[in-house]
Amino acid sequence: MSGHDDVPEWAPRNLPESGGFDTPHVFLGASDPGGRWEPPRPEGGEPFDPFHRPDRAARPPGPAHAAAKPARRHREPGRRPPRRLGGVLLGPLAGAVGLVLLTGLGVYAFTAAGDGCSGDDAVTVGVAVAPDVAPAVIRAAGRFNDARHEVEGHCARAQVRTTDPDAVATLLSGKGVAGVTERPDVWIPDSSLWIKLVEGSGQAGAAGAYQVLGGIAATPIVLAMPRGLAVQLRNLGAPEQPSWTELLAAAGTASNAEPDEDAGDSVIPPRLLRLQVADPDRSATGMGTLMLASSLLGRTPGAEAKFAGVVRTIREGVAVSVKAEFDAFDSDVGKGKADRYPVALVPEQAVFGYNSRRPAEPVVAVYPAEGTVFLDHPVAVLSKDRAKAAAARLLWKALSAADTLDDVQRLGFRTPAGRAPTAFSAKNGLNPSAPRALPEPPAAAVRRTMQSWAQLALSIRMLSIIDVSGSMDQKVAPGVTRLQATIRTAQDGLSLLPDDSELGQWVFSTELVGDRDWRELVSVGPLGQRLGSATRRQRMLSAFAQIKVKKHGDTGLYETVMAAFDYMKRTYKPEYVNSILLWTDGRNEDPGGPSLAETLEHIRREYDPARPVLINMFGNGEDVDVNELRQIAQATHGDAYVAETPGQVQALFLKALSQRVSP
Repeated sequence: MSGHDDVPEWAPRNLPESGGFDTPHVFLGASDPGGRWEPPRPEGGEPFDPFHRPDRAARPPGPAHAAAKPARRHREPGRRPPRRLGGVLLGPLAGAVGLVLLTGLGVYAFTAAGDGCSGDDAVTVGVAVAPDVAPAVIRAAGRFNDARHEVEGHCARAQVRTTDPDAVATLLSGKGVAGVTERPDVWIPDSSLWIKLVEGSGQAGAAGAYQVLGGIAATPIVLAMPRGLAVQLRNLGAPEQPSWTELLAAAGTASNAEPDEDAGDSVIPPRLLRLQVADPDRSATGMGTLMLASSLLGRTPGAEAKFAGVVRTIREGVAVSVKAEFDAFDSDVGKGKADRYPVALVPEQAVFGYNSRRPAEPVVAVYPAEGTVFLDHPVAVLSKDRAKAAAARLLWKALSAADTLDDVQRLGFRTPAGRAPTAFSAKNGLNPSAPRALPEPPAAAVRRTMQSWAQLALSIRMLSIIDVSGSMDQKVAPGVTRLQATIRTAQDGLSLLPDDSELGQWVFSTELVGDRDWRELVSVGPLGQRLGSATRRQRMLSAFAQIKVKKHGDTGLYETVMAAFDYMKRTYKPEYVNSILLWTDGRNEDPGGPSLAETLEHIRREYDPARPVLINMFGNGEDVDVNELRQIAQATHGDAYVAETPGQVQALFLKALSQRVSP
């Protein structure tokens, strides 16, 4: 489902009128806390509810009260008066809210019975629209149908269904059926990213086949956080518009990671925040977050490894929907009872909807300095039928008309030009000024980024192997041996992995167990799994503390690599990325073991593209034969990395994580 999968829940129940608020000093979207934040209210002070008749005071006595029922207003022929439900006028404002409630049932917009446009001769345009903007589209389709347009001598009508964009994209990409079996004539997803993803799918006829007429509503992806947290950050001295780099660093997964040089002198403490992101496979918000990270990293040095780090951070906080992201604010963590505060990457419109429901603590939208990705709600014509395409272009006029722009702004969207609803102000956590829009990526970039996500987001199943030969006892810094530095960097890597990752630990030298060059310390399995009184993660940390150098031991590299490769292939799990990470400071020194040629021949013979096992190697020291390591690693599509200092390990570890077998 999309990031807006629960429209009835999210629809603003209190649609504010023009603000007129005095704009206070704003920091991170939070107004100066001189008084208690109040959501916008109508004149009466109570939130708008279309199904409740409010208690009203009796009218004061006088001629107006005593007069007879006023004469009915004259109305134009054929024009129906607005209906009342529960004493509340269902005019344009209330109608939008009522349609939001109906949209959750997948309601259609049909022409009225008996209007002469319901027969088989009518040109019917099937419209699939994203749930968040569906109320405005249904109203526009109603106006379009009432106008009784003709196309090639036939009456034209629109038939609208609320449909999750990911379901339509799945159908159009030829990847199967996810709740949608019929191709729409017009598609209005929440973002052009869906269209580009379909165009880049390679499906016959997809690329460049869709005519995009324009967007009907815009909303930027922002960082939402509880107002109290925004005030805390302000007190720490954080800027009004922090950078994405600062925010992602504050939400990083490595508790003992070294500071990111790009973050500068950030005042936001590392690991203060826990990032919530809607699933990129099902949400334009999640997909847009990945595109944002890819765009900002660009071609900077180490971009691939940094993107892998962002993916690990996002994967740690994936939520099923935007609603689920906001639900985290009401948890114990959100209330400050844990060490990390949840923040959410959401559409700005969702912040408007959340605050309009008057939560116990409102949220504020943070607009990072570099700009952001906008969800643009494009209108794409998919039909090849000439009459339907002509009818779709007529429908576009209704969708781009002033009435529709008014409707989308009532729902909390900006216009396609970026103009905010009049209700936006610092008092309801929003900035009326539009943030900078990052350039739109081409279809090829969207496809590439989503393929990277699909690979990097897979859980990792890794066997870590550390060299304990005699040379690992060499000092590399005052009081620090090469083995100690390696263990420290392995611990850093361990902290990057979530509990559902599978990890195991071996050590190797020569003749560690009889004639065998390697020894298992911890079996491969989930880090969160309990092994007796401790989890596997705790067992790994305990094993690190007990690893000792084998004095006078040599480096039995080839035998160990072959044994590890055979083990990981034999225990292969398709739902994971299965890999080996070997740490060494030298070259093979076991004269009784296999040769390099025998090792390479064995790995190439046993390598199975359908069950790939990657070998990645870390070398440390002047005795490392990089060519030797690289030949072995590249036989499995892995690679070899040489760390000159312990401080380089995090970037190298992330680079190793980003080294995946292409699907």
